[in-house]
Amino acid sequence: MPQVDKQRLRWKTLEIFKVLRFLEKNFDLWYENHQDACVKAIEVTGIDRDSNSVYRKIQTMIKDMDYTLRTRRKSTCAIIRENKTIRDLLKNICEKSKERDEKEIKSSGGTNINNATEVSTSQMVPPIPFSIETVDKVYNEQVQKVDRLIVMSREMLEGRNKEIRDLYKQISQRRSELIKLIEKANHKLEMMKNFS
Repeated sequence: MPQVDKQRLRWKTLEIFKVLRFLEKNFDLWYENHQDACVKAIEVTGIDRDSNSVYRKIQTMIKDMDYTLRTRRKSTCAIIRENKTIRDLLKNICEKSKERDEKEIKSSGGTNINNATEVSTSQMVPPIPFSIETVDKVYNEQVQKVDRLIVMSREMLEGRNKEIRDLYKQISQRRSELIKLIEKANHKLEMMKNFS
């Protein structure tokens, strides 16, 4: 890739600043629909980026700032560490998001967004009718699987124990043979000493 293209791909501080400033001033638009907010930010700021590129860059920076705020560690993103204006804009966006999330949780009676999506998903899937017989059947199948596993484990352990006992016998037998050979060699050595 030519050098000019690489430089065009790099984000300039001014581009990031313009987009973040727009998103902070139009936070409601960002909160409701990130992609639409990115398209509008491109139109207003006049930067030469597509909406996916803007979204990925801003989302990555917001996640990094959110992590930094939660853990009180330094940001991993160089531009956030080095540029106070960008850091402040991101911090404001993160704080507004947090406030808005908390507000929505309180207004929905304590359900967060994840629970709301779970509820909507569960409403689309019809409930499965369970009976005591079905539950008993599933329970019995699981018990049988566990029993089979126990039997297989025992058989495997017994097989391993038999192998170990056989190896122990072989080792003991070899040890006895080795002791006899050593005694025989020592006896012959003594005989040679006496012979000389």
